[in-house]
Amino acid sequence: MTLISTLLLALGLSASQPVKAIPVSGVTSSPEGIEGSTYDYIVIGGGLAGLTVAGRLSEDPAVSVLVVEAGADDRDNPAVFDIYEFTVAEGTALDWQYPVEDGRIINSGKTLGGCSSINGGSWTRGSVAQYDLWSTLLEDSEADVGWNWDRMLHYMRKSENFMPPTADQLAKGAESIPVVHGSSGPVHAAFSHGMYGGPQQPAFIASATNASGVVHCPDLSAGNPNCVSMNPVSINYNDNDRRSSSAEAYLTPVEKKRTNWVTLTQHLVTKIVWVDTKLPLVATGIEFATYTNTTNGTTRFIAHARKEVIVAAGALRTPAVLQLSGVGDADILGPLNITTLIDLKTVGRNLQEQTNTVVAAGGTGFPVNGTGPNNAIAYPNFFQIFGNASDAKAAEVERSIGTWAASQAENGHSAEALETIFRKQVGIVLKDRAPMVEMFYVTGPDVASNQILTVLWQLLPFSRGRVEIVSADPFEYPNIHVNYFNVSFDMDVMVAGLQTLRRIFKTPPLSNLSIGETVPGAAVPDDGKGGTAADWQPYILQNFGSVAHPIGTAAMMRRDLGGVVDAQLKVYDTANVRVVDASILPMQLSAHLSASLYGVAEKAADLIKVAQ
Repeated sequence: MTLISTLLLALGLSASQPVKAIPVSGVTSSPEGIEGSTYDYIVIGGGLAGLTVAGRLSEDPAVSVLVVEAGADDRDNPAVFDIYEFTVAEGTALDWQYPVEDGRIINSGKTLGGCSSINGGSWTRGSVAQYDLWSTLLEDSEADVGWNWDRMLHYMRKSENFMPPTADQLAKGAESIPVVHGSSGPVHAAFSHGMYGGPQQPAFIASATNASGVVHCPDLSAGNPNCVSMNPVSINYNDNDRRSSSAEAYLTPVEKKRTNWVTLTQHLVTKIVWVDTKLPLVATGIEFATYTNTTNGTTRFIAHARKEVIVAAGALRTPAVLQLSGVGDADILGPLNITTLIDLKTVGRNLQEQTNTVVAAGGTGFPVNGTGPNNAIAYPNFFQIFGNASDAKAAEVERSIGTWAASQAENGHSAEALETIFRKQVGIVLKDRAPMVEMFYVTGPDVASNQILTVLWQLLPFSRGRVEIVSADPFEYPNIHVNYFNVSFDMDVMVAGLQTLRRIFKTPPLSNLSIGETVPGAAVPDDGKGGTAADWQPYILQNFGSVAHPIGTAAMMRRDLGGVVDAQLKVYDTANVRVVDASILPMQLSAHLSASLYGVAEKAADLIKVAQ
């Protein structure tokens, strides 16, 4: 008998006892019937990863699953289901609006489906080398668990129901490589009925190739995204382009059929409940409270877990849940009168977030011919943005790794650990030539009339930040310090990317659609080389935004590197608590995160099934 089974048996929660019908199923906002009940698995967070894991675990009718989500069920809200309404949900009750330094915020979905319910839906994947790198950060004995491109491709395809472009979409520039996509998964991805057909997206693609040397490829999901292409989005083409969120994909089709799965909305998990304080800690369930737009509940409810508690609250909320539960840095928890059960100091550290800035120009009056969403994306690498300065810049980067690591040590495990990680990250940049910036072309009625606009963001920041609770009150937001541009190279990448983007705007055929730059325009004079760093830097610092792709705060790495979870996604020194969300990613990907996170969650579900 395992340690978990022995302890749970003592509590009358035997993992081997027959599963009884759970009191309620489907989606509810009432704790009635849930308070005091026992489930095989409790999932904290009903976002992208949480609903994916719950959906897969509940495929077994003998397994009972509870999901607790802080947001409401907004699947019938057009701001959620209508991909053409992207950005409408931002700044509303559907958005956590996490405050960070300098008065900025990071948008994050506070609704069933999480960020998959309010994001732009872009469907891309990173480079082969970036997924393969994950295994090199684990113990040697864990290298065969399969955290690499080959296995991740399997799970990303498992999650996906991709629709190849139609004849009309092909005529507008859409392409795909069918073999890298799944065709029977829950999450739909496709090009939209309203795909833009004017000259602007093909012109951007051609000018990006002409000005930077980035090649035109048919598919950004094939493992080599260092190219420019048309990009599908997570929509169901056969359902009038309805957003295909994790809620629509994994929950909606089965919620009335599976009596073994209940999702409780508008309730916040306040902490994990443990058997005792002996290591490894064994979770017996969760404590939770009512959480609405107007109410922070004072009553605490309890639900019990026979097998596991799975934390899927997102990269900014997951570390707070662990810290409130006594898992984190004792120097943070002690002053808050929270008993430290596991002094795991890197919980909440290694935060990595991307930054973006806009370049725009007035247009010549070209036709839009569509309603969106946008599709054209370019992913240049280090050498394509730094150009003739690449060799000198690469040498500077190699010399600076140790200095960067020392400067970020307080937000990681140690300078030595970060130097190891940074050397691998530099290898991804210089040797494997993973994309360094994303250039996301925007057109259509949501942009000023006839305007050409591109959002650029750095993809692989070296600056590291942290997430720390500031109170034992679970309703109080944690302190989120992103540490933007603390490593100066992150700013260098932004500047070089924007200089390259200006060259693209001035290169035919895109230049033929432009009547002159409007943003930043005269605020950053163009010296013929795209503007000086001295002019760009203050402008960027004043005008940049967060991309809302935070990762790393419960990283899947060896403990000596600052890891919080192992290759099985178990929190170190716990017997039955796993983390399954963006916080486990040890390093940013040159991609939008959704497609990869579905793969992570699909793989996690299989790891959990095999372990039982």
